[in-house]
Parts: sequence; C-alpha cells; structure tokens
Amino acid sequence: MYEKKDLRALKIAMRAKEFNNGDLCNEHLITQLINAPLKPLNAEQKAQIAKLLNELIECKNEASLSK
Repeated sequence: MYEKKDLRALKIAMRAKEFNNGDLCNEHLITQLINAPLKPLNAEQKAQIAKLLNELIECKNEASLSK
C-alpha cells in the first residue's frame, strides 16, 4: 500500500533542491547509489585518498591563516 522511503535519500534530494543540483534531485537514483555494493579499495587507492584529504586540509589551513 505505502512505499517505504529511505530518509537519507530524501534528505540528500532536499539539499540538492536547495542548492539547485539537478543531478541529485532524483530520489530513486540516490537510493540506488546508496544501496550499490562497493568494491574494496586497494592500498594505492587508499593512499591517493589520504593524500587528497591531506591536501584539502592544508589548503583550508592556508586559507584560514591568510585572513
């Protein structure tokens, strides 16, 4: 009778509408992305992600120091 909705998908879709992001306004697509099986990362991929995050943190710190 009633369709169960994923609250996470609803929240993401609501935020996407607030920020005019048309790609993430599709609730069905978001639910599929959330429920998709993830492949495990290898060591090189983990290192690349860690490097990216560290660079983002450094940029944020530099930006806050330059104010």
